[in-house]
Amino acid sequence: MTNMFKTAIIGLGHPHIFSMIEELLAERDDFKICAICDPDTPENVEKAHEMVPDAKVCQSQDELYGAEEFDTVMSSAINGRKGEIALRALRSGKSIMFDKPLVTTKHELFAIEKALAENPRLRIALWLTCRYAPAYYTAKKLIDAGEIGKVTHLYFVRPHRLAPEKRPGWMFEPEMYGGIINDIGVHDLDLARWYTGSEYSEILAATASNNRFQNYNIEDNGCVFVKMGSGAEVMVNENWLTPDAFPAHGDTRALITGTKGFIEVLVYPEDTLKLVTDSRPPEIVELMSYEHSSVKDFVLALKSGSHKPLVSTYDAIMATKFALEAQAIANK
Repeated sequence: MTNMFKTAIIGLGHPHIFSMIEELLAERDDFKICAICDPDTPENVEKAHEMVPDAKVCQSQDELYGAEEFDTVMSSAINGRKGEIALRALRSGKSIMFDKPLVTTKHELFAIEKALAENPRLRIALWLTCRYAPAYYTAKKLIDAGEIGKVTHLYFVRPHRLAPEKRPGWMFEPEMYGGIINDIGVHDLDLARWYTGSEYSEILAATASNNRFQNYNIEDNGCVFVKMGSGAEVMVNENWLTPDAFPAHGDTRALITGTKGFIEVLVYPEDTLKLVTDSRPPEIVELMSYEHSSVKDFVLALKSGSHKPLVSTYDAIMATKFALEAQAIANK
């Protein structure tokens, strides 16, 4: 493997892929997109090829694996197809960069863990993008600095706008979509892990329901109540219920309470953080930014085993495991 990593894009079912391509192209000294493949979404393949005209368009994974030599696989495939794409890549010795969710079933995740155990040099970069967002990142820095004492309670709310007439049909097929908690909730469950420095000890309750979009086969509301290993309690609400007149995709918020104060995070449409402690009156804190993009983090992890990315392979596995377990409880 040279210093330039050749990347194949396999699966373009979600438009996240276009942001991923843009971020990868910004690191063109490290990555070259050599091939694109997704027979399920030819319109997205066409758009991606316009962004990377030198890449070869393949009609199947078999054609791509037979025609190209590459080092990594990037994907935002239909959720229910990601497991097969990830496993073929890992079993072929390719590290992967996926948008969330990583997979939709526990047996796929188990198989991925097995593939990683058999080839420990492989890496997974999962687009848990909240860790890279300045407001969430600043909250982590304040927590680590002890500003609010020990974290005791976390409340996350993450509304999204569905606009079902603009969504691909696979989102309304439960086996292909995989559930609202696994799809959206994985962000906040991962933040709970990150902010408390612990894994979950017990999922006390998880529910999912359809309230507004009853003509569509999709969960538009999901809630999780969790006890973390640190002792902190976590409440999460994910939904597709952003009002039509709201000026952004969703009014995303987090409230993190500690023994000495609390942090309130607003991300959409604003990007602000309010801090209150026993010694500091309410203030809007200047936001900090992490030094690398997720793609740069990925390449540094590929080049050096000593680099610790903001979202590690372990984080990708554990956040996915957390989300899948909560989704399974909600599905009962």
